[in-house]
Amino acid sequence: MEYINVVLNFLNDYCLYVLPAIAALLFLFGIVNWASNVYRRQNKKIAYCSRIIASYPDKVGLYANLLPETYRRQWRAFVNSGAEKPSSVFEFVPLRGKIHLVCLIVIVAVASSLYVAVFALTNAQIGYILYQVAFWLAFGLIMVANKAINRKNERYAKQIFGKLVSLLNSAASLPKSDDAIIEETVAKLNNLKKNGVTDVVIGEASALLRGKGLDCNRSVEQQRKLNTALNGLLQAYARNAPKIG
Repeated sequence: MEYINVVLNFLNDYCLYVLPAIAALLFLFGIVNWASNVYRRQNKKIAYCSRIIASYPDKVGLYANLLPETYRRQWRAFVNSGAEKPSSVFEFVPLRGKIHLVCLIVIVAVASSLYVAVFALTNAQIGYILYQVAFWLAFGLIMVANKAINRKNERYAKQIFGKLVSLLNSAASLPKSDDAIIEETVAKLNNLKKNGVTDVVIGEASALLRGKGLDCNRSVEQQRKLNTALNGLLQAYARNAPKIG
């Protein structure tokens, strides 16, 4: 009990320093959370990818690999589905934000609430009670503003995503260059290795090459890329051969 009285007396004696510090830390909590944008990094990646696709629409299959992982998976789903437009497969994925400096705001809230006990001890400083009202009102306004800012950030992220999908739709409707077809084929051949190479996988690789029309003449560089992917596939098949047999 004596220890508690010492703490409460300290808070009362130094209220001119403690209370402004509490207010400043509450304001810091608000600034940090308002400045946090869970979409910031994703927006930069999508905007960068959109600029490249706008400049080289015939190589969309190559530059789609620069997208964030979530949308790379959607691009692969579009390619494998045979859909006419990416917009039929792509959908915006909301990101869940988080509250920063939680420990700080808990400590600040506890420190502020202790002034209710200080008021009971002094039985005179009604300002301590009014400070509690102001503190929690300010905290509520900070959280409301934070929610509004998060909604604004999400709307902006949806706009950037919408522009990307529009570009992908336009690029997907263009005839693909030989280089783009090679890049897509190499990527698919590499994906076939991920779950173990069997006779079925080798058959899928062969069908893929025929389906892409890659039995015609190719440049030296294109042939090199295909050879590298095919060699990796065959080596994986050779390693799995004893298990298959």
